[in-house]
Amino acid sequence: MSYKTIVHLGLIFLFLCGGCGGIKEGVVNKEPKSFLWFTGNTQNAIAYIDDLDPIDLNEQSSIASNEDENNTNRSAQVHYQISPGKHAVVIKKSGVEIVSRIILLGNGITKEIQIP
Repeated sequence: MSYKTIVHLGLIFLFLCGGCGGIKEGVVNKEPKSFLWFTGNTQNAIAYIDDLDPIDLNEQSSIASNEDENNTNRSAQVHYQISPGKHAVVIKKSGVEIVSRIILLGNGITKEIQIP
């Protein structure tokens, strides 16, 4: 074998092996999450979302619960994190159903639920 043939075979080998272990790129996806934003008269209101435990909308600890740096001041409005997808939301006051909605939430979406 000539010197040129050996060099060519060596370069081909390096190109083939170099493609397998080079720079790796990837995408980091954050956990999908959406938010329900309850506004209006939340006093004595209880929210039922799908088959989850009821949520008392009077609890002050739930106000603007997401710690996102882009979160604006939403005083007196209740904000809950929920997974994206289709959800049934029912709001009751004193056992009487006042709001009943089927909602579809995408990732990173905040849906406002107005309570009369």
